[in-house]
Amino acid sequence: KSISAQSDGDKDLQENRQRVHALGEDTAQILKKQVYHNYQQFIDTAKEISFLEGEMFQLNHILTEQKNLMDTMTTIFASKAKDDSTKEDSSKRKAEDKAQEQKKAMSALREKVEGCNNIIDGADRYLVHDGDVSELDTDTFNQISKIHLFLFNDSLMVTTWVGTRRGNAVAGKYKFQVLIPIDTLAIVNARDVGPVKNAFNVLVLPESRMFQCENSKEKREWLEILDSTKRKHLADREKPQEPATPTSPMSPNKSFNQCKSPEKTKEKGKKEINDPRLNVEWLLEMPEDLDVFIAQRNFEQAVEVMLKTKDYLAGIRECPAKAVVEEQLYNRTTQLVDVLSRELKSSPDRSLRGGPRVVRRPVDLLIRLHETSKACNLFLANRSSAVTFAIRQLRTEGSLSLYISKLCKVFFNNLEETAREFNQAFQDIHGCYSSFVVWSQKELSAFVDTFSQQVFGRNADISEVAECVQNAQWHCERLHNLGLDLSFLLNNLLLPYIQSSLRDHKQKIIDATKLRNSEELWRPSNLGTPQATERLVGEMVQLGLKSFVDYCYDGCFSRLTGSTLAFTRAILTHVDSAVKMMLPDLQKSIVDGTAEVVMSYTEFTLGCVQSENERPDKAKLIKENAKFVAESLLPLVEMKIQ
Repeated sequence: KSISAQSDGDKDLQENRQRVHALGEDTAQILKKQVYHNYQQFIDTAKEISFLEGEMFQLNHILTEQKNLMDTMTTIFASKAKDDSTKEDSSKRKAEDKAQEQKKAMSALREKVEGCNNIIDGADRYLVHDGDVSELDTDTFNQISKIHLFLFNDSLMVTTWVGTRRGNAVAGKYKFQVLIPIDTLAIVNARDVGPVKNAFNVLVLPESRMFQCENSKEKREWLEILDSTKRKHLADREKPQEPATPTSPMSPNKSFNQCKSPEKTKEKGKKEINDPRLNVEWLLEMPEDLDVFIAQRNFEQAVEVMLKTKDYLAGIRECPAKAVVEEQLYNRTTQLVDVLSRELKSSPDRSLRGGPRVVRRPVDLLIRLHETSKACNLFLANRSSAVTFAIRQLRTEGSLSLYISKLCKVFFNNLEETAREFNQAFQDIHGCYSSFVVWSQKELSAFVDTFSQQVFGRNADISEVAECVQNAQWHCERLHNLGLDLSFLLNNLLLPYIQSSLRDHKQKIIDATKLRNSEELWRPSNLGTPQATERLVGEMVQLGLKSFVDYCYDGCFSRLTGSTLAFTRAILTHVDSAVKMMLPDLQKSIVDGTAEVVMSYTEFTLGCVQSENERPDKAKLIKENAKFVAESLLPLVEMKIQ
């Protein structure tokens, strides 16, 4: 309204409308450029989010463990506060009733489980919880068998279903498999990824078993009961038991010593013979702390404790008990190295889209544990899996040049990211760079195999082949900025394919030229319309023949015959493609091949001149075509090759 009020007619409105439209287009172009400039930041942000997702899973697991710990502590403190005598009497009656029920339940297990009589006979053992689960393979996550778990107050019994002769399982009948003391196992929650749903791990060092529940409720129930039962068992074991009727002042001590487990007595004996320098509180708790850190995936703190222990033991000399601590440290270090190695290995539940920075954590920890060679090999193996995975995600549909462009971009970008991350992780370890160079050579060889199958194995046009080779060489030269020069290796691998492609195309030109020459009538070319003539002139100018218009007359005629025009297109396309793929070893073959093509046409022209001497008009046209080839076409070919 304001513009129309100040304008005299429609002209001002149209000008303002055009101005607003132009501003809109400029704004759209600016937005596109900004998105293009910040595209790499979008990719980096997505990778960081993926890495953050993994950290959140670990944080969720730690919070769950803390919640269970707080619930247990609250239960203990609440039970201590309730010391009323009436409640004590009722608790005693309930305990007696519960003991009777537990005895009945243990007696019923004799009929249910085969081969467990000596296990059930324990006086202080009773059933806490049981249920059906499925055991999964820790590597492939495939179901191994149906399992029935019986949780006692001091152990976990694993049983399998009893099958008939026909292979069918009998309901309520189980066969004893293994009994795991509850103080030697650790429970780790497994996150839901792929086929793994509602599962948890039971760690019995150095092995691990994975069990899957039917739903999340059962899984949560198993985790809570296992954790609370283990904590209760450890708390009961640490409490000294008083004798019922002490007969002498020495009786309590004697009875107390009898109640101790053999492990406690053995540990006490070790402490008595150990050097005082080893009776440090943190050193005595070191094995248990490391087990907890590894189970909770707190690898950084585990490495800190290991390095601290190693440095402390290095300062102690002439101590027999030192070997015991060193053996404990060695076992935990080996276990941690195995866990970190599994982190670096590719598996179905671990995504490979995060890039090399995702494996930075286990690599750094392995280097700190002086496992540099293993860290290097596992890192490079992980990157090989990532490169293979990225290439398999590409679709072969569409044009060849578009697919090869994507293939080169994916491969060399992954190679560049790997080089940067390798340089950062192994910056001060120069001995590992030879492994990286050998790995790069192996990956490049695999890339050339895939590249050659797509480019040289489908009879593609020579110009398209040249574009693909040039694209690969350009991407390879970008690695020079990182100090990694693979151009010679790439050219050496591509050389036989390029030679074969140029040789085949040269032979096609010679055969096609001979076929057209056999049908040549030596007549000027009639292009039909002036528009067709203009298109032909534009095509020849684009190929480099600036003076081609001089050979056209009368709007739609050319003094060059059809075979000469076809020969011109073929040889210029061949030379343009050859110089794009020019290598030092190809120089002689390119020059000799081009000369062979020219000689085949020259011999035919010479024979036609000699045979058409009696027809001056034909001889004149032949000489004009020969003059075009000698004065316009061949100098252009020579200039392109030079």
